[in-house]
Amino acid sequence: MIEPLLDNPRSLTAKVAAVLGGAAVERPRLSGFLNSEFDPFLNQLFAAGSVTPREAAEALEGRPGFIWLADEPRPSEVAAPGAERLPLVVMHGMTAQTAGPAAAPPIDAEIIEVRSRSELRDWHEVYCEVFGGDERGCQDWQRIHDALGPSGDRSLLLLLARVDGSPAATGAVYFEPNVAGLYCFTTRERMRGRGLASALVQASHAAAQARGIKRALLQATASGRPVYTRAGYREERALPALVSRLTRPSQATVRRGDPTG
Repeated sequence: MIEPLLDNPRSLTAKVAAVLGGAAVERPRLSGFLNSEFDPFLNQLFAAGSVTPREAAEALEGRPGFIWLADEPRPSEVAAPGAERLPLVVMHGMTAQTAGPAAAPPIDAEIIEVRSRSELRDWHEVYCEVFGGDERGCQDWQRIHDALGPSGDRSLLLLLARVDGSPAATGAVYFEPNVAGLYCFTTRERMRGRGLASALVQASHAAAQARGIKRALLQATASGRPVYTRAGYREERALPALVSRLTRPSQATVRRGDPTG
């Protein structure tokens, strides 16, 4: 059984697969979708039992991606040859009511819904800089936004925060009938401490409430967890994952720095 807190990202990556012509993965104890050559967030696999890092790496077929585990692998498995490019991270599955606490204090920034190609490029530039993505994944996101964004079925909302007109922070919301999943929350390092992440969470909740959605969820990093706690989220459980941010060797010429959270 796949962890219920991961039903929303699984639904999102399945929808992305339909847009990008992604490949469904169906292996013993491991399933999901490989949708991009460049972007780990668009490639997500989900374990229904014990999976070793070696098995996870084989399933990714050389692509970057996330492998959500049912259980943490043993130290000997993490240290096995070939497993070093799939570091283990522990995310935190959190939920909140979209009505939540009072709105965040006013900020000196503009929060917009991404609509145009130029706004999408700005969104992706920030996302890549912080998340450690590959610039060439922007074309994947353009196709996704065309199909799922405001001119498509409206199941995906991309949010961009600007400070003095400069792109500063990003967020994304994937809507299902009864839940909103929050993803891709990034803030440029020089723009941190301004309340941008909290404002983006509040904008996400407002958009969900406008659709009659009362519940939100996310998978937080340890560094991001305090921001979401202040926004009314509570931790449900830890979610171990293996993460590969490498592209295929022949494609690894354009890379960004390591993500910060």
